[in-house]
Amino acid sequence: MLKKTLLPALLLLFLAGCSGHTTSMQEVKSFCRSVVTEELCTTQDSICAKYSEVVLAPYKSARECRMNCERVREKMNLGMEQQECLSLLQNVEGKCTEFCNSNYE
Repeated sequence: MLKKTLLPALLLLFLAGCSGHTTSMQEVKSFCRSVVTEELCTTQDSICAKYSEVVLAPYKSARECRMNCERVREKMNLGMEQQECLSLLQNVEGKCTEFCNSNYE
């Protein structure tokens, strides 16, 4: 009985500790540069620079910030004939969105 209640309680404590952490601008930049891409994805530096611009700008709301994260992916995706960078764009957009949700209401 104790095992059945102890494990979920520990899991909840762990998750509660994780949720209090806000995502920083530096974490978005570091995450972008750390994502392993295919050799054919030659625009990683450009993608990371665009997302850095997004997290540096001030916003009125999390929604406005998230929209700018999405715009980067849309613009970069439209401008690329290569699909090799698509997973990078999607992963970094997710981290950018996390930043918005953590830092704005």
